[in-house]
Order: sequence, then C-alpha cells, then structure tokens
Amino acid sequence: MELVYKKNQLQTTIIYGETFASHIKSASFDSKHLFLITNQRYYDLFSEKLIQLFDDKQELDWYICKNDSHCNNMKELESLLAFLSNFDQQQEFLFLGVGNEGVVQLTHFLHETSVLTSDCWLLPLSIESLSKSLIAEAQIELKNHPVLYSKVLAEKIIYDHTLTTGQGDGKLVDFVVFIRCGLVCSHDFLRMLFKNYSDETRLNQQSFNGMLDEMIGYYEKEGQTIDRFGQLFEQGFLETENGHLLSSHMKRFLGCLLQLLWSQDVSQFSFHYKNFMIWLIRLGFPVDFPEQILVSDYVEGVLKYVNCGETAALLKEIGQLDSMQQPKTDELLKTVEQYKNILKEIRG
Repeated sequence: MELVYKKNQLQTTIIYGETFASHIKSASFDSKHLFLITNQRYYDLFSEKLIQLFDDKQELDWYICKNDSHCNNMKELESLLAFLSNFDQQQEFLFLGVGNEGVVQLTHFLHETSVLTSDCWLLPLSIESLSKSLIAEAQIELKNHPVLYSKVLAEKIIYDHTLTTGQGDGKLVDFVVFIRCGLVCSHDFLRMLFKNYSDETRLNQQSFNGMLDEMIGYYEKEGQTIDRFGQLFEQGFLETENGHLLSSHMKRFLGCLLQLLWSQDVSQFSFHYKNFMIWLIRLGFPVDFPEQILVSDYVEGVLKYVNCGETAALLKEIGQLDSMQQPKTDELLKTVEQYKNILKEIRG
C-alpha cells in the first residue's frame, strides 16, 4: 500500500504492506551515491540481504551507529559528519536510514541540515521507529536532552514488516505506541486493543499490521502530542540518582502511566485505571515504580523541567485532549503515591 502523508506543511510517501525488495525493483537511483545509516544490530542482521538488492555498479557505503535508541546525539552526529567529509562533496546522495528511532532521527536531521545534495528514505524496523519517522521533526540530543531540532519528513518511508524482529521487549515497546494513540486520540481504539490483545500470548502471536492505517491517521492529526505523551513525567527519572535502573523505554512507559493518572485525577473523568494496569501486567509489562527511587527526588526532577516552562498534555477524557498544563507539586506527589498504592492493591 502507498499513501501520501501530510504533516506541518510537509509530505512524504509511506509504503507498507509490501517488501522493501519488491519496492526498489521499480526504483531508479540514477547516479546517486547510496549512503546507509543503521545500527550495529541491524547491520549484522540485514547488510548482506540489502546489498544484494542494489545494483553492483551502485556506489554504496555504510555508517554504523550504536544500538542505543538515543544514537541521535551530538557525538554520533559529529562522527557521521567526519565520515562523510571523506567523500566527494559534489556527488548526489541518497541517505537511507535503516533501524531504530535514533537512526530515523539522525538520518532525517542529516538530510535536512547538511550542505550535501541529498534525498532521504527511511526504512524503520519497528513500530516505534516508524512512529518517530512520522512526527515531521528530528532532534539531536546531548546527554539525553534535545539540543538541536529541525522540521523534516523523508521523501519515502518504507515499512517492511518482514524485516522487523519485534518479539518480547521489542513487541511491548511497539505496543506502547498503539496505547498512546488510544489515550490521546480514541477510547474506542484503546478498547479494541484491550479486546484483541487480552494477554501476553495473544500479544506475541498477533501481528500489528492491521492497525497501521489507524495509527498513521492518528499521527497525521496528533503526532507530536502522541509522541510526547509521558515525556515530561519521563524526564523526572533522568534527574534521579537511581534512574539508570530503568531503561529509556521504561522511563517513557512509566511516564505515560503517570501522566494518564495525573490527567484522570485533575480532570476527574471516568476510567478504570486499576483494570487498565491489571491488563498491562497480564501483557507482560514491568510496571513497578522502583523502590530505589525516592518519590521526592522524582517529583523534584519533574519540577525542574516544569520550572523551565515545559508542559504536559492534560486529557479531558480518554481520547480527548483538554490543554497543555504544568503539573503542580502536590499533584505530582499525589499521583506517584496513588500509582504505588494501586499496584499494592493489585498485588494484595
């Protein structure tokens, strides 16, 4: 399937439901120098297969990033630019980003800001990296905080589910993207997730392909809000002494759960939060707020960003946005304590 996706006065062509191999059979690369940017993991898995798809006469080079989802950082950008400086600057390039969400952003940013003449294609290898390719902005980070930013969409985004390797934790990370879509855009969509993915077995066995149409539609309308849901609450963990106990994906996931609970408490809408948490546990999500992280330290961490002017999306209802708000100290303390008490109730 092929569709035109528009966001922030930009547009891209999204191709999904067919393989990357079948798509490039009809593609013309002219005299462009192919420059593939990927993670070490995906290079090891797919480099031979991808090389075979291109014409032997085609100039082709690789840049290999770390497997970190935050590889869109200043150090990696500097290394990438140094590597590119060895090539003929008068060539036309096709930058192809293959891999995780960090690679998607790094490739996007390079294409938009470099003096080199280039086109940009993305081959995201997870739902999470697909979602990052849809938000029409790319960030470069320093110490896990955004420091450079550019509005951009690739010329093409190709999602080939036959190349994805999402099982276990990868499947959970991808599923959070759909949960965020439901929380921000549609209670009915969230109910559908609850019905169709009722336990860990069904989650691991069932494909997500049938939900791509709706997900892409939600991102076209509210991509930035979906992407950032949980971000302010996530940042509190970055400032705590034992925040390293949580992976970057876990920080964001807990941030989403806390932002949801804060929204419900402030807006007083009806939602069975406890049942929602029981479902997430049944799916295999680790939901604990680490005992080693002091609530006061966490709240202080969130307030650091609030005091710098950052806000969080407040929900009016599930699937309905109210406004952007700055959580207050007492609201944050209440939210975390309430969250921990709900988990105690669930576990008896």
